[in-house]
Amino acid sequence: MKVALVTGPCPPGECGVGDYTNCLAKALQAANVDARVIRSGDWSLLGAFAMSKSLREQKFDVVHIEHPTVGFGKQLGAQGLSLLRRCVITIHEFSQWHIRRRLTLIPFAIRPEYTIFTNRFERQLATNWAPWIGRASSIIPVGSNIRPAAQKTPRALEEIVYFGLIIPRKELQQVLELGTLVKTAGLPLTIRVIGRVPLKHISYFEELKLKAQGLPITWDRDLDEEQTAKRLAGASIAYLPYTDGASDRRTTLKAALLSGLAVVTTRGPYTPDELQMAVRFCQNPREALAIVRSLVENPEEISKMAAKAVNYGQQYSWERIARLHLEVYESVLSRRRSGIKNQGLSASNVSKSPLLP
Repeated sequence: MKVALVTGPCPPGECGVGDYTNCLAKALQAANVDARVIRSGDWSLLGAFAMSKSLREQKFDVVHIEHPTVGFGKQLGAQGLSLLRRCVITIHEFSQWHIRRRLTLIPFAIRPEYTIFTNRFERQLATNWAPWIGRASSIIPVGSNIRPAAQKTPRALEEIVYFGLIIPRKELQQVLELGTLVKTAGLPLTIRVIGRVPLKHISYFEELKLKAQGLPITWDRDLDEEQTAKRLAGASIAYLPYTDGASDRRTTLKAALLSGLAVVTTRGPYTPDELQMAVRFCQNPREALAIVRSLVENPEEISKMAAKAVNYGQQYSWERIARLHLEVYESVLSRRRSGIKNQGLSASNVSKSPLLP
């Protein structure tokens, strides 16, 4: 099977969806699928004609558009492509789109061969806008862009890890506040911030470092996947204060869980109920510090949380995610060969997985 994963140009570390797609391609390739990420091309609306022709000439069995990405930007080439040929489309983070951007979903809803969402909330919200999408759609979760380190290393009990893109966001201000509380309390704790800095946010990063002078914060900027995995494997506790709460769309959360970290995070409207078995919730940095102190004083509890975290995170393994995608592709091709219209394709035809409705 030959699959085109269409993203447009997405430099590593600059786009979460782009990084996710690269991981998906590797996982599909490991399952003997000829999966190729399509980055180059003209992604304007007019450019969609040339792209459609190119993909047809390359004889891809399945064209799978991942949207939105940095590579597409505000251009409508992906939407145009979906109108010119039958495609599988994954809609990422629809809940984060403003109203004008949500209107760009309309072309994707006209003739999709299949639509994938990354969680139940996103699917429900999108189908409220375009109910007919639900006839041929299902849920496949995103996985961690960072695979756990292969080699086990001693974990530092006194180190707290935060990681993610370093861009203007309230989360990083919470990390600095935690650093201030640690310093004020005179605790022997350090905070390690791991993340990539997009070129357009370098000045913000420098400003952040200036604010953090004198605080027990270490900055690990622009590490590769292996280096990041080693840093996560060498820590015991992660602090991930998501503004809208921990949810299935958070790949950094999944990386922390699979790396066996005791995660201290925030609860929000999209937080799965079952996640409370694997993490500790806090409302602010002060509460987070209280939880961290109790964990440091009780290493056995950290070990218990780590085991629960890894167990919970296994449902997001790339092997499983690749298998769920392969089931979608095979079902689409089967329906196509039999000449059945895509209105007849439902999630029940694809998988009995609990992640698929």
